[in-house]
Amino acid sequence: MLPRRLTSSLLVAAAAVTLLTACGSDEPAPFSVGSDGTAAMRVAAELYAGSIARTGVRVEVRDDSRGDRRLLDDAAQGDLDLFPAFTGDLLVTLTPAPTASSTEDVEQAVSRALPQGVVIGDPAAVSNRRQVVLSRSPMDTAGVTDLADCGALPPGMPLATTGKLSADDRAAFGQCRFGAVEEGLTPAEVVARVSTGRQLGALTGLEAASALAGNDAVTGLRSAESGPMAQDLVPVYRSAQVGKSQMKALSRVAGDLTTTDLAEMAAKVEKGADPAVVAREWLVTRGT
Repeated sequence: MLPRRLTSSLLVAAAAVTLLTACGSDEPAPFSVGSDGTAAMRVAAELYAGSIARTGVRVEVRDDSRGDRRLLDDAAQGDLDLFPAFTGDLLVTLTPAPTASSTEDVEQAVSRALPQGVVIGDPAAVSNRRQVVLSRSPMDTAGVTDLADCGALPPGMPLATTGKLSADDRAAFGQCRFGAVEEGLTPAEVVARVSTGRQLGALTGLEAASALAGNDAVTGLRSAESGPMAQDLVPVYRSAQVGKSQMKALSRVAGDLTTTDLAEMAAKVEKGADPAVVAREWLVTRGT
């Protein structure tokens, strides 16, 4: 049996080693990336997370179906470092009655309204702004190519749409002089109704990119100078957690990602694909 004094010394030494080991193994918390749980945003979150991870930062991704308001609150409180969002949705969340509609104006309004320490990064070439879609037959007959010229179409054409047409959408599309509105349809159902040439349709940017792919008979109207509020994809992040390397990584994603890219990846996720795998394939292919 060891002497009591020696036993005590060994116990103290063991405790010190344990404490040093614990302190030495402490690692900074992983960079946390969230999303609202939709297929498109799960992919976008993985794209941003993958680009950040390539800078040597440990990253974790989590989904949260509670929406932009909760994600913003978590970022403001330091519980979340980054999440993807569309600028128009952000502005509606942040401002009671927003009036901005163009890409630049919406971005500026969002930046002014964000909580202290939370900023938005470069927008990708991904737009989810709702747009009018129609058959080329009435479009060519009336000589319409832009939403601003929509008044040349026959008045009273029914409008089929996915989801619910917002007051902002109705005002922006008002010049089309549409008739009865049918809401809550699938993108395929909207395209089928529009294909008859007797109806107008309304789809989000992502929906249009998927539903109109390879369809030359139906197209979307441009809305360069008019249209609903801009919906451009941006990373929303805590500025203190993103250094120059991470900012460059996020900007590279913004420079390469398109509406069609995100729509195609979201479609794969909706069919059961792992968003992390889908995003990784895109990052490898694009060399981002």
